[in-house]
Amino acid sequence: MDLVIGGSGFIGSHLVSLLQAAGRPVRVFDRKPWHTDLPKPAEILLGDIRDGRAVQEAARGCERIFHLAANPMLWDRNPDVFDQVNRQGTENVIRAAREAKVQRLVYTSTESILTPRDHPGPITEDVRVTEEDQLGPYCLSKYRAERAVLELAASGFDAVVVNPTMPLGPGDRNLTPPGRMVRNFLQGKIKGYIDCRLNFVDVRDAAMGHMLAAERGVPGRRYILAGHNLSVKGLLTMAAREAGMKPPAFRVPYGLALAFSRMEEWWGRRTGRQPMSSVTGVKLCRRSMAFDGSRTWRELGGAEGFRIRPLADTLRDTLRWHLEEMGR
Repeated sequence: MDLVIGGSGFIGSHLVSLLQAAGRPVRVFDRKPWHTDLPKPAEILLGDIRDGRAVQEAARGCERIFHLAANPMLWDRNPDVFDQVNRQGTENVIRAAREAKVQRLVYTSTESILTPRDHPGPITEDVRVTEEDQLGPYCLSKYRAERAVLELAASGFDAVVVNPTMPLGPGDRNLTPPGRMVRNFLQGKIKGYIDCRLNFVDVRDAAMGHMLAAERGVPGRRYILAGHNLSVKGLLTMAAREAGMKPPAFRVPYGLALAFSRMEEWWGRRTGRQPMSSVTGVKLCRRSMAFDGSRTWRELGGAEGFRIRPLADTLRDTLRWHLEEMGR
């Protein structure tokens, strides 16, 4: 049996669907119940990765663990939650994996930690980063969690790391940062754009990358699950064309964007309201966020290879799903 921690989430639910289609029985461990139209897993356990005993119980009898659970929101009213969930939660998973003697652990990291200062890009699996490169509590917590998994692998445990870039596609009910950007645009809340280049991957390709990493990944290796490099303006222009809307025409200067995000975070700390943009997110836009995942897809795809979906198809499916969720 496979344990998918965070299996009710965006990438997790698509991964569960793929694993079941491949004939693998799946147990999901998540704070939230199964709430997608995808086929339900064989077993669903509700729990929090901060509860070490609950994680150990969930891991019993499992051959493989996919650990996707995290707080990915870049900002939280209580910044300590990032370390509690992302780092300490991952350490709980590591202990559970050791105790259950699982055959393989696949850990979901993030591309946000792979952005060293003054790197010209595009970024590959060979990039070297340190704690000093990390921006904000989210990135620091994910960096430390990834280091813990890589140290586990160095000790001889079968563990691999995958770093998906910004996922797009249907089913983003929790509104991850890229999904929130698309939803805000469709609701007319985005009037301008910041000049930066990001990498967008189809959520279904990211899920497939997890399954391939479990089957073919080399222990101790990092695999970047990247898709297409595109500017924010380019993505919103494509979205506007597909949705029959006007793209934002105003380029927001970096200083203004940073000041606005700081004001929003100040207001969020007092009201609990999620900011449209975070200081960490704006600062990341000053780094190289272009990625080259060709080696990952070549190595994990095997002899037959693996071809990622065209961005136009991904965006079309993304917009259709969001519009349906909005009742349009």
